[in-house]
Amino acid sequence: GLSNVTFSGGDPLYQVEAFTERARKIKERTGKNIWCYTGFDFEKDVSGRMMKEWQETKELMKYVDVLVDGKFQEEKKDIKLRFRGSSNQRIIDVPKSFEQNTVVMTEFMN
Repeated sequence: GLSNVTFSGGDPLYQVEAFTERARKIKERTGKNIWCYTGFDFEKDVSGRMMKEWQETKELMKYVDVLVDGKFQEEKKDIKLRFRGSSNQRIIDVPKSFEQNTVVMTEFMN
């Protein structure tokens, strides 16, 4: 009965092993899109450091379709934004970003 799946709150990348296992099962059983919200920066932290240092993070990113990165910033809060709370946050298409070896934003950024 799930339309899609979102992992957020208490940054999922601090709980990468449990999150990876759930994401894998969801993908295998349902094929649903998986969104992840994180305060980490995609280039600097996730792909730049975490995926290189921890195999678990690299494994997790295989299952994430969309990553909303960046910490919420009160001074950049904008209630008109879709799927994010502040203008510094980005909505990244993870598979396309890895395919093209550059950050690819989703159509939801517009």
